[in-house]
Amino acid sequence: MKDWSIWTFQYAEGRLPLDFVRGTPVASNQGHIEVPMIFSLLQSNDGERVLVDTGFSSGTSMTGPGFKDFVRSDEVLRRHGIDAAGIDTLVLTHLHFDHAGNLDAFPNARIFVQRYEYESWKKVLAEYGRDGVTKDRWVFSSLDANNFDSLDAAIAQGRVTLLDGDHVLRKGVTCRLAKDTHSFGIQWLEVETSVGTYALAGDVCYSYFSVERMWPPGYLQGNVWNLLREMERVKKVAGDDLARMLPGHDIEIFTRHPSGKSHDVRVAELHLAASHQSLLG
Repeated sequence: MKDWSIWTFQYAEGRLPLDFVRGTPVASNQGHIEVPMIFSLLQSNDGERVLVDTGFSSGTSMTGPGFKDFVRSDEVLRRHGIDAAGIDTLVLTHLHFDHAGNLDAFPNARIFVQRYEYESWKKVLAEYGRDGVTKDRWVFSSLDANNFDSLDAAIAQGRVTLLDGDHVLRKGVTCRLAKDTHSFGIQWLEVETSVGTYALAGDVCYSYFSVERMWPPGYLQGNVWNLLREMERVKKVAGDDLARMLPGHDIEIFTRHPSGKSHDVRVAELHLAASHQSLLG
């Protein structure tokens, strides 16, 4: 059968109030938590590769302090023997700054993003105008308008596929639209492996706690009810113990899955196809 290795890299680390990730009031006034910024690489046992998100191109936050241990996603791949120019399939889960930056480093990739996500944010940008994109507006607290210049350039080059809902990307890899949840048109991925189907939930599920408690995080854009229903959908794929779930920003990724440092970058090896060599030594 076709099998997919799943590696998740931490390209930077932030620090946020606990209720930002786990929700209010259940996690309010409980201090701060280290938050990993991640992207993932899928590789099939017959050589196909899919990159999931691209991180940002600098360690600067849209609203607060900068991030530590920042390494650009293309540099992370280079350290592991992968040329970013050789990536031909790129899924953007959504268009927040920490997921859809650094696109210029992947000049040959076909980019898959939900049409609703792209068109909705373009309307927002048009409503406020470029001069209205300021850090003091909540609507831009996770948006880097410059990323849209790169994305629009890729569209002009014919390298972007705008998806309209769920989409089978490759055999064993399916994009799932989670409309009006964390973002307008965020998507998450189902990845079939020899040990079961993984749910790469991304920011639909910030943390394991979110799904275990079925409690929304403190920071989201869309409808809470939509989000809770989508978290249930993720749980059905990942299993009740969430052993096959990858949340968007949970440091427990690196304790619940085999993990370690590879070329000075923290990596979690969620699944290793039989034909592949581990990155963990």
